[in-house]
Amino acid sequence: MMEYEKDWFMRQVKAAVFKPFKKTSEVQVMPVIQVTDEGTGENYSVPIQSYLLELVLTLKVNQAENILFSESKKMTDEQFFELGNWFYDLVNKLSDEELKAANFSRTEISQGRADLGQST
Repeated sequence: MMEYEKDWFMRQVKAAVFKPFKKTSEVQVMPVIQVTDEGTGENYSVPIQSYLLELVLTLKVNQAENILFSESKKMTDEQFFELGNWFYDLVNKLSDEELKAANFSRTEISQGRADLGQST
């Protein structure tokens, strides 16, 4: 993992680059997910995209993928498809060594992309 990706602020900046929840004629709100801080035990609502990014950067890719699909009902089909493509693009940028450490494969990336189309 690159040094800047270990920095929380830089990960947030990187996540902000992609905005699948574009403003159109009506306001669309990015779905949030409830997470518990492991240190304090406090619950927080965070944008799902930020949470998925955090999981991928810490190589918890399987957990992130499970959350992506389990939270899909909180999104429109278009939002889910765009967020899913962003997710698999992000995972695909991981090195082979990082994917191995995450117990994830390029085949799973292809299968996940196929599953996106079936879910919409």
